[in-house]
Amino acid sequence: MRLIITLFLITLPFFEIWGLFKLGAEYGWWFFGYIVVMAILGWQLIQDEKMMVIPKLVAMMSQGGNLISGILGSAKNLLAGALFLFPGVITDLIGIVLLLIPVQASLNQNANPFQQDVHKKNDDIIEGEYRREDD
Repeated sequence: MRLIITLFLITLPFFEIWGLFKLGAEYGWWFFGYIVVMAILGWQLIQDEKMMVIPKLVAMMSQGGNLISGILGSAKNLLAGALFLFPGVITDLIGIVLLLIPVQASLNQNANPFQQDVHKKNDDIIEGEYRREDD
């Protein structure tokens, strides 16, 4: 598995450069505009995530949410923004896939395995008040 990831990381720049030349020759200035727009969107995504990471974590702490999901969601968005900054179609596609993956939903289901659920539903217990009366 390490070999596959290493080969992918080594060959990715070559495929990106080859794709830039091919798509640049095919579409010309339109492709250059696409590269510039994606870089601006990536920079804006990074700036927005930097501004919202602390308020998002504070809100999760005050609501008792899972902090790990907030941190992973922010890291995922920062990585997607960084991938948008690099020129190329492959990194843009990887960034879009990263943005579409829902991290919070999958982590909130298994939020804290050590936390005991106080509000478990138990149908065997009937709550109420009673008093004994002598006959």
